[in-house]
Amino acid sequence: MILKGNQRAGGQQLAAHLMNSFDNERIEIADVRGAVANDLSGAFEEWEAQARGTRCKKYIYSFSASPDQSQGHLTREQYLELLDRTERSLNLVGQPRAVVFHEKKDKDGVPREHCHAVWCRIDTENMKAVQIAHDRLKLRTVAREFARDHGLELPDGMKKDGKRDRFNERAKQENLADRQQKERTGISKAERMADIATCWKETGNGAAFVKALESKGYFLAKGDRRAFIVVDLHGEVHSLSRQLAGVAKSKQLQERLAAYPLDRLPDVETAREWVKKRRDEYEKQKTDKTPSEVQNRRAALSTRQRQRRDDLDHIRINLVGRHMTEREGLKAAQQAQITGIVSARLQRQPKGFMAFLTRITGIKLIVEARQKLQDKARAAEHQQQAQSLKTTHDRELHEMDRRYHALDRLEARENRSAETALKREQFQQLVQKIQPHRVLKPEFDRAAQDRRKGTGTDGSRSVKNTFDKAAKPPVDLTEAFNREVDNRIRREDIDRDLDTGPDRSLDPKDRNR
Repeated sequence: MILKGNQRAGGQQLAAHLMNSFDNERIEIADVRGAVANDLSGAFEEWEAQARGTRCKKYIYSFSASPDQSQGHLTREQYLELLDRTERSLNLVGQPRAVVFHEKKDKDGVPREHCHAVWCRIDTENMKAVQIAHDRLKLRTVAREFARDHGLELPDGMKKDGKRDRFNERAKQENLADRQQKERTGISKAERMADIATCWKETGNGAAFVKALESKGYFLAKGDRRAFIVVDLHGEVHSLSRQLAGVAKSKQLQERLAAYPLDRLPDVETAREWVKKRRDEYEKQKTDKTPSEVQNRRAALSTRQRQRRDDLDHIRINLVGRHMTEREGLKAAQQAQITGIVSARLQRQPKGFMAFLTRITGIKLIVEARQKLQDKARAAEHQQQAQSLKTTHDRELHEMDRRYHALDRLEARENRSAETALKREQFQQLVQKIQPHRVLKPEFDRAAQDRRKGTGTDGSRSVKNTFDKAAKPPVDLTEAFNREVDNRIRREDIDRDLDTGPDRSLDPKDRNR
């Protein structure tokens, strides 16, 4: 059970994220309370309007609960119990709230359900925001108590106590930027660090290290703020020293890459352009035109978006038709009222001698004056009815415009997710082409081993390797000569590949090694 929450603004952006049907297999709006609108975009817009009466900028609290599916699925009652505990802990009892359930596939393709809740922080009675302090510690307490009461097992990270246990490994964890890079490329921070650490440990000099990086899709360049950076095939920039944290110190990195001075390395934009050309060449060489899973999902998304917009257009057409019918009905009712009153007056009008008496006595003038006042009041009432109906229609049309704007934001968010997924798939295909036998587990195993092959200047070997080499029979001189020739050809190929890569040059002394 992992609980996360934060205070934030940008309700419309959050609504588009929660309603994104491309990233989620199923979306269920379970509850919207404290708002006139029954959709997320409208509710969040109302809460933002309430916040304008205060000085609060982050007017909503966004919360997510991700249970461990291996321990069983939570029921709706358990989810609601968890939300009630969270409300009491954060002092949000009675505040407007929206609850959304998502179901998406995990890395193994298994559907996983999780819950999102969004509270409005504005107390409308006092017109001030509810103060929320130490919310992360409170959420940890809620998660522990809920897991204890329901017999659930917490992750190892949530079992630790004390600030040192909670924050001593923060650098090893993925932050928001790392998660966004993983979403774009499909390569996690741990995988990337393992790849680069393997390149460092299995090489002994700068040329071999750079060549090993390029074989895994990382290209050396100079950064604006850091000395050495690497650019991957997707164009993402990573600090080389941070990727080698715990593996190599900055001084060791400077010594090994002494043959690569910064003034000879390409900058970030040059390296990105070179990587882009390589990706374009791969796309030209690609012969398989079969639509991928992401492309099929994108086509299905286009169909769903078109159907959703057609449904909204149909609602607007019906709304406009109803408005015309109501306006015509009101006009007909008012005209019928006027006609009925005129007919009644004609029937009550005196005739003959009574008409003569009402005229000479002035009664007729009094009756006509009273009727004029009644007609004037009736006309004002009719005008007020028409204005009220127009106001209602304008409000409904404004609501339709808001729904169209919300749909535009949602489609933009879904299309961006589809583009990101497509680029991630292309990146994975390119990585697979460069490393056809890429397996994550061996990379972690090799990165965890503190060993170094005899490819560089270190030449440090274990005692066991020394005895094993001494125990081997003598090697034939012809075989040794052929092996040496192959090694020289391989070194020449490495130097030639380095020259054809991004605009960089090697120290001649390093080439002679």
